[in-house]
Amino acid sequence: MNKPFPPPQIARKQTPRPEFLDAHNEARLARRWRDEGDIAARNRLVTSHQALAIAATSRAGGKGRELDTDILQHANIGLLKAADRFDPDKGFRFSTYAAWWIRAEIQDYKIQNWSLVKLPNSAASRKLFHNLKRVESRLTAMGGVPPEHLVDRIAADLAVTPKQVVLMQQRLAAQDGSLNRPVGNDGGTTQLQDLLEDPDADVEKEVGTRLDTRAFWIKMSGYLDRLSKREQEIIIEIYVSDPPKTLDALGEQFGVSGERIRQIREAALARLRASFAQTTAC
Repeated sequence: MNKPFPPPQIARKQTPRPEFLDAHNEARLARRWRDEGDIAARNRLVTSHQALAIAATSRAGGKGRELDTDILQHANIGLLKAADRFDPDKGFRFSTYAAWWIRAEIQDYKIQNWSLVKLPNSAASRKLFHNLKRVESRLTAMGGVPPEHLVDRIAADLAVTPKQVVLMQQRLAAQDGSLNRPVGNDGGTTQLQDLLEDPDADVEKEVGTRLDTRAFWIKMSGYLDRLSKREQEIIIEIYVSDPPKTLDALGEQFGVSGERIRQIREAALARLRASFAQTTAC
């Protein structure tokens, strides 16, 4: 199992001065890894070029910032991928090849983690994502491009459609936000997600259900008035209260047995059913 790379805050201090590999030794190590599976040769090839990964991470994180852990790990992944795919017989140096893989791995990581919403990962989309701001700033600084033609000029420079430019501008302008954030500054409990429409909700059915439920309880309250006070309390405690009371608990409350409470409940339910039946027949 490969040893983990050091955390970024100590990566520079722990990284020794890179071993210098001339073209001959570099090619020799690459062939030993490619042809013989010599892990020690692969590790020596990689560690001698780890400064490339650190430098690329520093550039990706911006000046004056500490090395980003995740970016550094992906830069190292790019370095390992380069070692796995490097062909020393093609005549170019490993550092040139590794720099491309490191940059590609960092770019893929940034475009996939810039937003929770997955962005297209085609070559054109990656090019647009990484170059849009630079091209837009350059064209604006140059002047001579009317604002209404700026999108078309950007699209022509980056070989994409104007629609793709507009969509990427919108994505870059809108950062992710939590649906749990409160709405307003009055200290209320309403969250943004409470204001979003549920596309699966059947509003007509929901309103109809509420009206039916309301009508049911209006009728039920009238039918309950036909029962004795004790029967009303027993029905409410068993079927309406939360949590409902048990027959034994009601027996203790009314000073009778649980069996007697059951008999009163059944009699009260029979009278309620008869009341509903009369209404339906009418």
